[in-house]
Amino acid sequence: MSQSVEEQLQQVEAALGTVETSGQRYRIKDRELWRADHASLETRRDKLERKAARQKRGGIRVTRIVPL
Repeated sequence: MSQSVEEQLQQVEAALGTVETSGQRYRIKDRELWRADHASLETRRDKLERKAARQKRGGIRVTRIVPL
C-alpha cells in the first residue's frame, strides 16, 4: 500500500535527522555503509512540502482557460 504525502515527509525528516546527527557514512568492521545523500533528501523534502500544501489547498487551481 502506498504511503500518504505526510508519511513520506515524516520519513524524509527522520532520515535527514539521522544524517545530520550520525553522519553520511559509517563503518562496521570492514564494510563502509552510506546513508542517503543529504542534498537529495532536502530536495525530496521540499517537493513533498509543496505537494502537501497543494493537497491542503484542495489541489491545483485553474485561474483562466482560453477556449480554442
